[in-house]
Amino acid sequence: MSELVFYVNGKKIVEKNPSPTTLLADVLRYKLKLTGTKVSCGEGGCGSCTVMVSWFDRSTSKILHYSVNACIVPICLLHGLAVTTVEAVGSTKTRLHELQERLVSGHGIQCGFCTPGMVMSMYALLRSNPVPTELQIEHALKGNLCRCTGYRPILDAFRSFSKDSGCPMGDRCCRNKDKKNSSDVVENCNENKNESDMGKQELIFPSELQLSDVYDQQTLEFKSDEVTWLRPVCLKDLLLLKKQHPEALLAAGGTNVAFYLRNASREKPLVIIATTHITELRSFEENEDGFLVGAMTSMTLLENKLMSLIDKHSETKTRLYHSLLDALCLFGSPQIRNRATIGGSLATASRLADVNVLLLAAGSHVKIASTDGEREVKIHDFFTGKSTTCLKPNEVITDVLLPFSTQDEYCGFYKQSPRKDLTLADVNAGLLMEFEAKNSSTVKNAFFAFGGLSSMLAVAKKSSSFVIGRKLDGSLLNELMLSLANELDQFVSGDDAKSFKVAVAQGFMFKFFLKISHQRFPKLEFLRLFKEEERYLLSSQADLQQKHSGVQVYDIITNQSETDSVGQPVPHRYAKQCATGEAVFIDDILPSQGELYLTLVTSTKASAKILKIDPSKALAMKGVVGFLDHTSIISSNKTGLYLDEEIFATEKVDFVGQTIGAVVAESHEIARKAARAVVIEYEELQPITTIEDAISHNSFHSWPGDMGAINYGNVSKAFGSCDHVIEGELKVGSQEHFYMETNSVRVVPKGEDGEMDIYCGAQFATGIQMVVASALNVPCNRIVVHTKRMGGAFGGKEFRSYLVTLPSALAAHRFNRPVRCSLERRQDMQITGYRRPYLAKFKVGFNNDGKVLALSLDMYSNDGFHPEISPIFMAQSLFYSDNCYAIPNIHVRGHLCKTNLPPTTAMRGAGVPQGVLICEYWMTKVADFLKKPQHKIREINMYRGGDVTFISVPIEDSMTRCFDEVLKQSNYEQALVNIENFNQQSAFLKKGIAVTPVKFSPGLPPSWCMAGAIVNVYLDGSVLLYHGGVESGQGLHTKMIQIASRVFDLSIDKIHISETSTGVIPNSVTTGGSSGTDLNGGAVLDACNQLMARLKPIKDSNPNGKWEDWVKTANEQKINLSASGYYSHAYKEDFDWKTGKGRPYSYYTYGSAVTQVEIDCLSGSYVILKVDIVMDVGKSLNPAIDVGQIEGAFVMGTGLYALEEHLFGANGHLETSGAGKYHIPTISSIPLEMNVSLLKDCGNPQAVYSSKGIGEPPLLLSNSVFFAIENAVIAARRQAGLSPDFAFNSPATTKQIQSACGLGPQHLLKSLVT
Repeated sequence: MSELVFYVNGKKIVEKNPSPTTLLADVLRYKLKLTGTKVSCGEGGCGSCTVMVSWFDRSTSKILHYSVNACIVPICLLHGLAVTTVEAVGSTKTRLHELQERLVSGHGIQCGFCTPGMVMSMYALLRSNPVPTELQIEHALKGNLCRCTGYRPILDAFRSFSKDSGCPMGDRCCRNKDKKNSSDVVENCNENKNESDMGKQELIFPSELQLSDVYDQQTLEFKSDEVTWLRPVCLKDLLLLKKQHPEALLAAGGTNVAFYLRNASREKPLVIIATTHITELRSFEENEDGFLVGAMTSMTLLENKLMSLIDKHSETKTRLYHSLLDALCLFGSPQIRNRATIGGSLATASRLADVNVLLLAAGSHVKIASTDGEREVKIHDFFTGKSTTCLKPNEVITDVLLPFSTQDEYCGFYKQSPRKDLTLADVNAGLLMEFEAKNSSTVKNAFFAFGGLSSMLAVAKKSSSFVIGRKLDGSLLNELMLSLANELDQFVSGDDAKSFKVAVAQGFMFKFFLKISHQRFPKLEFLRLFKEEERYLLSSQADLQQKHSGVQVYDIITNQSETDSVGQPVPHRYAKQCATGEAVFIDDILPSQGELYLTLVTSTKASAKILKIDPSKALAMKGVVGFLDHTSIISSNKTGLYLDEEIFATEKVDFVGQTIGAVVAESHEIARKAARAVVIEYEELQPITTIEDAISHNSFHSWPGDMGAINYGNVSKAFGSCDHVIEGELKVGSQEHFYMETNSVRVVPKGEDGEMDIYCGAQFATGIQMVVASALNVPCNRIVVHTKRMGGAFGGKEFRSYLVTLPSALAAHRFNRPVRCSLERRQDMQITGYRRPYLAKFKVGFNNDGKVLALSLDMYSNDGFHPEISPIFMAQSLFYSDNCYAIPNIHVRGHLCKTNLPPTTAMRGAGVPQGVLICEYWMTKVADFLKKPQHKIREINMYRGGDVTFISVPIEDSMTRCFDEVLKQSNYEQALVNIENFNQQSAFLKKGIAVTPVKFSPGLPPSWCMAGAIVNVYLDGSVLLYHGGVESGQGLHTKMIQIASRVFDLSIDKIHISETSTGVIPNSVTTGGSSGTDLNGGAVLDACNQLMARLKPIKDSNPNGKWEDWVKTANEQKINLSASGYYSHAYKEDFDWKTGKGRPYSYYTYGSAVTQVEIDCLSGSYVILKVDIVMDVGKSLNPAIDVGQIEGAFVMGTGLYALEEHLFGANGHLETSGAGKYHIPTISSIPLEMNVSLLKDCGNPQAVYSSKGIGEPPLLLSNSVFFAIENAVIAARRQAGLSPDFAFNSPATTKQIQSACGLGPQHLLKSLVT
């Protein structure tokens, strides 16, 4: 049959001769126009594309619902299935689903791009389990990434559905207070939620699919020029097809098939055989040897079956199954586990597959079939080499035997990865040990298997044999560690992480040895373990999962008009649209007739001469319309802030990802395929890629004017009078924005006078307008830029968005047709800029009391090949080199390294996160040198209210108030004592604590501090508001509406913001620097005040009238009901670099944080146990939005300082590209407890309604995570007898933590073995 039938949102879809290369997300978005399903990473690694798939399981007569990643599901897998997207869950046009309502009211939405995926993951869980536990809810969301919220409000909103939910405040719940006398509000109190009305509006499963098995029994064959898709429905037919097509790929869950389908370099057509409907491969059989599982069994179904077996049989018999559950708990994501199969995992023979390594250790058997017959293979013989197995070309896996454990057999699974979820292992292990007889301590058999050490699964045969016949005691453990180190060392030769991997593998063995010792001999005398270590060793992965919690405390205004929303925790204005998938992002805009699609052709070399550009193969492809390069330029080929970049490279490329050309075609798919066919020939040159290379080659960007250094006081003299002087270095890694919506643009030519509409998700609309007008050689008044919203930005869409906009505009001009370009995730990461990495070299002078007297500091930043706005951001680093400390003598210098990497760009904090971390780093070194508490040294050196910084900015007393308050709220002194006691008792788990303060000035360069707004009042009383800022999830539009609501004393429901447009607000500045509310809010306030002044005589004459009455009268009196507002900072002073005089900032936002962590010294993994934050945000315009910004920024900063590795190779290619290799925080990465308080009784006369900018300051507080980890490492080093003076750079990754601890199994043996 060549007809594909499936259902989407209850509607039957019939596709005749579908292309096997088509993915579900493409059909939903481009054919069915269901754009609520987003595509962010394109590889199933972020969850934005999550939908629910349902099918009728005829073996159980039940309808099953599960979440899947639509971006990697081939459409041909869906025959006879039902798909549900966010559009069918709820709508603003009818009613929202209860889970959408709770997400909105719980403030779990910021940019909203990830929200439909979150909704669908939760929806699929509730359809399967209407009353889940809180941990089940957290588990269901582990496949969904969010870069904005920090996850806490999402979890809080969804956990209200759990059977064990309650108010996070416990006895202090606001329901237990006299609300009239209490202004403390706890956000999202679950006690105030109504019971769910789940089930009242659920989509009914199609009766056709339930009543008839016709689609289950149909064989399928679909063909395209490149791929043939076959689906048999019985094992016999499968074996015949495999014989006919021995090279064919088998698609079971299809989690890897999408990557093959996208491979454009195939030499011959690809054949795929889908095994989804072969019932023989979905069978289960329990026998005396174990559990026989069909190869088509999904990991999720396997989990359920294993739990049933564990409930049915004894603990001793199901030890392997317990370990398998540990492996499955850490396997991929729920969406991946729902599709991935045990047979598929074995067939890939991946060295990192979690299940494979455990089955190898357990001695599983694999059943194999072909037309020649059946055979059974021991798994030890199944894996034969690097990604190879013993399978013959015509064979398939049919079953896998999971053996029962014997009474004297023990096994364990261990995994170490950069983060807990959605990540492949650095190292994993399946370990098995069997003893002679009951109560015997003599080892009868052992098998130790490891993944990640080499190109294939590694079996430690010598060490396995070494323990056989030996007794379980301290001597054996000591000798086994040495044997293992020697044996594994051979597997990882040539690996730059060799020592780390071997040490982690040893740590696994150490934990396994201790675990089975305690299980088999609970009273064993030669071991002593602290209770926390015992729990850690003996608990399953599921039992180790802990719920996340937090409290958010702030004041709200109670004595104001009901329609005045300023100061109220109003949900994000467009949260409902985001929750329902109705919010329109750039690539959601429906295409017009004749619309074209553009894909960039970029350099694959870091430094090379271009010898040849040949697009002939691309141009010959059907559907390709044209190719653009430097010969297509209309005006100047120069662009960028300093006109030092080329739109299209001409003779030379200077970094990987530099734009050489662009292919224009009739679809995304054709354009992307054709772009890969363009041939570029190069003559390679030697690139410079690191800061060290740049220093050695004296390769630097020039500073404009006198910028680049600040000399305050007399540093040389001060060093001569100090009691102590220390020197050191620190490296600060770079960071990728990883906004969920990649850079996208849609350009529509108007057909006359060179007019053009540009729809883009960019922070700087005027900047886009100017560069496009220049490139097209038309005045700016012909180019109108529209931005409705952005799916995250964080600075990444401020100055580099022209990379997609300019080629698209040139193509639209050339072909006179609409053109859109939406970057794929990997290309976006390679070319659009990132946070600049730093190298700092410092010298600090201080006295015995800890008072710092002098600082000499050199900061080197790797800025890539073009400086872009690097001088401004390095200036920020210099301005914040003091952080919150009064240092009387400072000499700081910045060096802008020029390398053959893509240019860096703005990112949340803009140079301040690096400068502040460096400051806090040397401050901790001062404390450690003096052997004094770090928080005391910070207190001694902190500014006080009324002080003035070395750049002449006055300090408010709220800085020290935040610091004192957070110490009090966190019970810091007692926590410090508790942690010291814990570290003295615990051998391999160590805790750390740190407190850090922050000051941050929201704002832009003084010449940019201005904004405009237009407010229109219509005859029905509704208000349309325009301003120059752009909504990226930070709640800017919501706050602008709140400001207008106060001035007009009007309900926010009457006020609307449609978009940001250069056609309405000219000459707007960029939305960044946490200044959006200050600037645009001032302009909105001005415009509203003008209108109210015009309406005042009418109100005075009719004081009892309504708003609508006054508006009607004003119109009758011919009063203008449109006002243009303008705002600029009254403060206009700039910093004079030559004299060191001036005041670059008007005010600071302050905060402090205390962080507590626990690290595993053997693996380097860590848990953030608790974070307490106190922030001064002035008088908050919207405390819920401000708390959301604080939490989201803190979690992003945690990624910067303690997780995210952004690494370029020596060839200039980004090695950590894509969601699979670049690891932003997941739900499991956030603090187990996160408490946020807004400081009371604060104000700010320099911003609208005494508020303060908040988007960036909290990010800096997450350096407390870094220092808490470092302090835990110091405790480990102290136990190991190592120096506390060691190199520890940012980010504090698991590799660095494990290596720095220096606390290997050999050290631990001394403290654990008696």
